[in-house]
Amino acid sequence: MVAQAPTAHDVIFHPVPYAGVATRAVGLTADSLIVQGGLLILAAMTSLVAQLVGGVHLGTVGKLIAASAWAIITATYFVAFWTVDGQTPGMRAMHITVTKADDDAPPGFVRSLIRVVGLTLCILSLGLGFVPVLFDSRRRGLHDLLSGTVVRYTETGAV
Repeated sequence: MVAQAPTAHDVIFHPVPYAGVATRAVGLTADSLIVQGGLLILAAMTSLVAQLVGGVHLGTVGKLIAASAWAIITATYFVAFWTVDGQTPGMRAMHITVTKADDDAPPGFVRSLIRVVGLTLCILSLGLGFVPVLFDSRRRGLHDLLSGTVVRYTETGAV
């Protein structure tokens, strides 16, 4: 007699609704390329125009204003997309969405603002703020814990 392999119905698959660190990292990378690439092109065009009109040399205050504008535009990109739809273009490509922890609604303006500040802290700490994603049952990072949000797979991207 030959032993038979278990049938397919013996395998039970439990999908995890929360997005993991790799999926989130790819989405964040895509968003960074979009917003930073756009700002780099804008800065290059502005520099070209400044050189054509005789050159503009920014002093310390001018450099601080330019750096602040860069940071504000970057933060606005994330806050606006999270507030309106719960997804940035990079998140949409990865089929994930950010929601309030207690329901499926987008986080809203205040939570999105707290989340972008937390995301900045995660990045400035060389990624230490992302470590909880590996251990938390709902895969939340520091920015999610601070803002009361979770990142879930959308129905089309459920694993």
